[in-house]
Amino acid sequence: MGELAIVATIWGISLSGRHLRGMPAGLRNMSLGLGREHLVIALLMWATHARTEREGTAAALSNPFTFETLARAGIVLAAFALVVPLFLQRVRLAQAVRRRWYGVIFLMIYASVAVVSVTWSSAPMVTAGKALETSVTFGLAWSLLARRDREDALKRTIHLVLFLEGVLILVAVLGFFLLPSAFAETQSRTGFLFEATLEAPYLGSNGFSAIGAMLAAFALANYFIAGRRRGSSTWLWVVGVGTMSIVLGSGRQGVAIWVVSIAALLWVYRREIFLLVVAPLATSAVVVYGTEIVTTLERGQVEGSLNTLTGRTVFWSAAIDAFEDRPITGFGYGAGGRYEALRRIGLDQYSHLHNGYLESLVGVGLLGFIPFMLATLRMMWWAGVRLLGRVDTPYAVLVIPLVLQNAIGMGFGAWLNTHLILFALVVALSDSLGMRPVRRAARRRSRVAQRA
Repeated sequence: MGELAIVATIWGISLSGRHLRGMPAGLRNMSLGLGREHLVIALLMWATHARTEREGTAAALSNPFTFETLARAGIVLAAFALVVPLFLQRVRLAQAVRRRWYGVIFLMIYASVAVVSVTWSSAPMVTAGKALETSVTFGLAWSLLARRDREDALKRTIHLVLFLEGVLILVAVLGFFLLPSAFAETQSRTGFLFEATLEAPYLGSNGFSAIGAMLAAFALANYFIAGRRRGSSTWLWVVGVGTMSIVLGSGRQGVAIWVVSIAALLWVYRREIFLLVVAPLATSAVVVYGTEIVTTLERGQVEGSLNTLTGRTVFWSAAIDAFEDRPITGFGYGAGGRYEALRRIGLDQYSHLHNGYLESLVGVGLLGFIPFMLATLRMMWWAGVRLLGRVDTPYAVLVIPLVLQNAIGMGFGAWLNTHLILFALVVALSDSLGMRPVRRAARRRSRVAQRA
């Protein structure tokens, strides 16, 4: 429960401080006219920081109700009570079909399968809770899409999500140096640069690494768009905070996400510099210091551990075996990974498969996995078109961290977390903006804004 109090305190101070004189108008007005929707987002995100550590599936099933799980359930139920009136008032299926909002339709089919899977789940209580959380998240995304100012509402909500996570990261990064007893943990593996690793009561090192990479990519895209306008350098500070979160968190997944995302942005906005400077320097560094780089990334682990992606391939093989036993329906949303695949190989002390796609596949089978992947592929296509057209790039580039993290971590394919919230919002935004190729006029407006 302590982590929830810490998060609430940090968010309360930061949200109050954004109204102070001198703060950017976009930050002050971020929730203007979106009070109920943003309250739901804050509640959902708050629930994700309730951390429960249990040794295995037997302990989880024998004692499903802890203070943390009950607190999380209460928070999500409060969010559910706020979402239902909004959803019933705004959402119409006929409107979604007419406007070709297929992304959110696929999401709701996926959520419906997740809810129904309670009836055949290996852990019904677990599935019921996770399915409710996911349904609330998707319902809110569709409710925002149904607004008249849908594009602006969705973008400001994405800003809120990243702002709330960003202030938690900032506090932790500062705390690593100023209050190491609370934010620096000496683990069995040494960090990239320091012996200790960034860890907080409300978020683990892998979370800091992955979310920090996402925050850095979003901020760099905004910096490129802002050009030489006043205040644009603030985005570079955000890039720095996100990057420090990766370095201190010492997560390889964050490094991979950061490299791919930043490379994509440089290719789009600074192609000459990327080809003539960045790529040659990076290649030279790998050739000259390749051994040292690999040693740093290994973090003192057993030699050859990277060959199995730190055991991930073992998890994935178990997931495929479990999927073959029940390919159509799966073993229940949020239950197939830990309560079936990992339990069978005696590794159920881990909470997930470290792959959101497989987590979805063994959870809801092909019945739910197909609409899930249709929504994901549609989002990826939209992001590719927007990135190449230099339009809405801060939101399009989020797809790269989301998709990569879903392949090597829990991502958005398992249950409620920051990635699932952003996934739902970006899918809704892609429906709002449409899937058609970016027109030349839009590209010209983006170039003018960049030079301004």
